[in-house]
Amino acid sequence: MPRSRGFTLIELMIVLAILGVIMGLAVPAMGDFMIRQKVKSQANELMMAAAFARSEASKRNSSVAILPVATGWSDGWCIVAVAAVMPNCTSADRLRSFDAVSDVTISSNFGTSASTRLEFNRYGACANCDLAGAGNSKFFTVSSNRLDATSPDARCAQISRQGRPTIKSIKRDDNCD
Repeated sequence: MPRSRGFTLIELMIVLAILGVIMGLAVPAMGDFMIRQKVKSQANELMMAAAFARSEASKRNSSVAILPVATGWSDGWCIVAVAAVMPNCTSADRLRSFDAVSDVTISSNFGTSASTRLEFNRYGACANCDLAGAGNSKFFTVSSNRLDATSPDARCAQISRQGRPTIKSIKRDDNCD
């Protein structure tokens, strides 16, 4: 009698059990990876927004600002051309908008109200970065409660007085200094 080809039920069950173990190990690691990527992405978007606002201020020969959308930076932000009256993120002077990302918090050393802004003058310098005791720079702490507290996966996005943006890694519960 010719032997049939294929898998036996036992072989199939062993393969499925092995795949189940592998998936059980991979899924939690994937969740950690995703939240780290969200934090990095938001910090990079803040730096890109600062670089864009700085270059637009120089190009337009006038002030350009980055504003929080609603009650804080975690809700998103926008870039606006500054006129005589400070615009908001719904004004016609809006140049670009950035959306919020779930599970990511953004805090800053200069507040979270709608009147708070990061402003660049026509020379590309930070127009409102004169903070006593803060090293004359503005900073944003980008983090998440889901990050590991011992790993340097949070980000500190700093804007120097000259308007240069930089990013450094910090632990979840550390402050930007």
